[in-house]
Amino acid sequence: MMTIQEQIAVVRDISDTDTLWTATRDFFFSRGARMIAYRHFVGRPEPESLERMTFVAGGFPEGLVEKLFRERLVLVNPIPDLASRTADPFFWSDIPSMTELLESEEAFLETLKEFRVGDGLAIQVFGPMSRNGIFNVGFGETRPAFGKRDLKELQLAGQLSHLAYIRMTPERAQGVRMTAREREILEWIARGKSNSVIADILGISVHTVDTHVRRIFRKLEVNDRTTAAVKGLGAGLVNSAA
Repeated sequence: MMTIQEQIAVVRDISDTDTLWTATRDFFFSRGARMIAYRHFVGRPEPESLERMTFVAGGFPEGLVEKLFRERLVLVNPIPDLASRTADPFFWSDIPSMTELLESEEAFLETLKEFRVGDGLAIQVFGPMSRNGIFNVGFGETRPAFGKRDLKELQLAGQLSHLAYIRMTPERAQGVRMTAREREILEWIARGKSNSVIADILGISVHTVDTHVRRIFRKLEVNDRTTAAVKGLGAGLVNSAA
């Protein structure tokens, strides 16, 4: 198990976001986690902030993440809003006793149960210029018996990584900027269309579509179509639920 002092030393020397994510994931996994997701946004975690939201996850069932974004269930996730109203981490299983849930929010939690992710911990993190975020850390079927010190160390580790991410990505305060054509093509990518099919739909050449796709990948910092679709949906760049 990594100590928080060791994690501070590791994060201090990291200069790129991929390595930061790996180090963050490894720390939480060393504390018994099996799944982790990080969501960064500007302001409050409301639907209108999706355009400036970053989302990354590891360990969760692939079908779960895709369903949450494809069906826009991420918009009715009660965890971020609840986290923004409390200073302490909380377990997912405690949510029904902490707030009155809407039917749509209950449906979101039921989706988690469908995929058997078990219990997890929501950890809110904060930064300058309203660049806030939340970590969701899943532990599987058995809820860990964490003491106050354990929870504070997990929260400190999350806050440490969040501030490091902010330092590395000052441009994210402005969100990902795409042209209307790039967003249109990203929509079709999210619907599973190939470059040649997109070219036929839009009445442009395959070469032009290829060029736009490369630019989309570069702006989203991804290397494949599935990840581009998921990140595009998570960032509010794709409006379709199809």
